[in-house]
Amino acid sequence: MPVGVLHVCDKFGVAGSSIHGVSRLFSWWFPRYDPARFTVSLCGLKRPEPASRLLEEQGIPVRHLGRGRFDPRILGDLVRVAREGRAAILHVHGYAAADFGRLAARRVGAALVLHEHFADPRMPAYQGLADRMLARFTDRAIAVSGSTRDFLVRERHVPAKRVRLIWNGAPLAEFAPVTPAAALATRRALGLPADAPLVGSISRLSEQKGHRYLLDAAARVLRRRPDTRFLIVGDGDQMEPLRRQAGALGIAPSVSFAGHRTDVPALLGALDVFCISSTYEGTPLALFEAMAAGKAIVSTAVDGCREVLEDGATGLLVPPRDPEALAAALLRTLDDAALRASLAKRAREASARYDIAACVAQMQDLYDEVLAEKAR
Repeated sequence: MPVGVLHVCDKFGVAGSSIHGVSRLFSWWFPRYDPARFTVSLCGLKRPEPASRLLEEQGIPVRHLGRGRFDPRILGDLVRVAREGRAAILHVHGYAAADFGRLAARRVGAALVLHEHFADPRMPAYQGLADRMLARFTDRAIAVSGSTRDFLVRERHVPAKRVRLIWNGAPLAEFAPVTPAAALATRRALGLPADAPLVGSISRLSEQKGHRYLLDAAARVLRRRPDTRFLIVGDGDQMEPLRRQAGALGIAPSVSFAGHRTDVPALLGALDVFCISSTYEGTPLALFEAMAAGKAIVSTAVDGCREVLEDGATGLLVPPRDPEALAAALLRTLDDAALRASLAKRAREASARYDIAACVAQMQDLYDEVLAEKAR
């Protein structure tokens, strides 16, 4: 009989965004679980959100508790949901999910897997205290990068022997390079010139993603290469501040804000350079998508990005919050067609290590490991 796995998530969207990393992971993971081994379900602590509705449209039902993050009724709710679904494993994402989930797993006799998606520089002090108290109820923790693994041990008090590094990834076949004709069609649909150098960013628009530094860098690039265009894809609470910044910099005509889009493979295909300007990260899914799409990548040297990319080989790395360095790397890539082609080719080759199916396979093996341990 398949083992029940209940994923519990604090929230599916962030700061006004339609969908973000963990939601996309759920949409990729769930169809790839082996139904002969595991029955998976998904529970959100809050009320329905745009991102959770998108998951439901994809055939992934979400059980919503409709609670605030500090509502003590969450514990009873999770115990009930776990028992109804005969969950042998609770796989938790987010602080409240981890806190109440560990207590619920303890109460129902389930194993607890904590999934850390990034090393949070703003983790509240009370969370460290909660983690210290609940560490003994964490059977395993999954880190998405080496820096995240260190964060779990140092800040979240998970014993190192219980932490496993499982890289994120993407469904590589969905992001294969497109034909020149398809790239041209996408540019036309976006109202972008066919022959303009095009730099793109695809992420939610939040402070973490560092778009304001990208716009400052764009202003520098445009002084040297005024024909360059910038495409910013995503939504979030920084949309209007970024539009105002582009206007104040005098670069608004060269910057297109596309909002939330679902045609990411086509958008990637239209780009010459893909840019990640984040101030901190775990391992952004857009990185794996851009690698699979065979794009030249310029990224800040944050956390998982600097672990996945080899500077000068599969991408160019620059310090975070440094518009001058970011502009220099973008110009270097735009000015050198041979470098651009080499970065794209090697990124595409390296992407083979990050297929989302491998991520799911490793999680399933981890479940088997922790269940065997609890059975002893």
